[in-house]
Amino acid sequence: MARPQSIPDQDILAEAYELLMEVGPAKFTFERLAAKVGLVQTALIRRFNSKRGLLLAVDRYALELTNKAVFEAVRNTQSPIEAIVAQFVAEMNYATTVERFANGQEFLLHDFRDKELYDNYRLSFERRHLQIAQLLMKAQQEGLLAGIGNINELARQLEMIAHGAGHVWAMTGEFTIDECIRRYVTLTLRPYTPN
Repeated sequence: MARPQSIPDQDILAEAYELLMEVGPAKFTFERLAAKVGLVQTALIRRFNSKRGLLLAVDRYALELTNKAVFEAVRNTQSPIEAIVAQFVAEMNYATTVERFANGQEFLLHDFRDKELYDNYRLSFERRHLQIAQLLMKAQQEGLLAGIGNINELARQLEMIAHGAGHVWAMTGEFTIDECIRRYVTLTLRPYTPN
């Protein structure tokens, strides 16, 4: 068994995140995580105090991971429209299987029930909303989109489409999740695309 201080918290959080995606929050235990990282449960409890403390730390880790993925995806695009799609795809990159998608959604629902977890997620969601609205404005300024009456409403609609695309993908198995997001975001923007 590894000495408790020889494994950095960041490594434990990465393993905890993967375990959450594998088994979901309901089956996530200190015992399972301890076995995965090579520590005893008491060492984990000393570091994180409680399962809630660990989940808060994992939540912050997951948001940081997603923020980095979104930043990289947007940075590597040529157009604001592609940046919007890339942002949504990066947000869903954890969903490599339907089971991981379901476990991620379960963790998100857990976020909604805990005020501190919810506040973390809400702030991140609002930051992304502002980014989408700015990208829509840029696309309109560059002539890639036209006739958008209310940019904030369209940004919200795109958010609903992208998150709903995950559910459509999980239910139908049509396309990959990336293709599903791209397809339905593109369809939503089609009426605003100049001929």
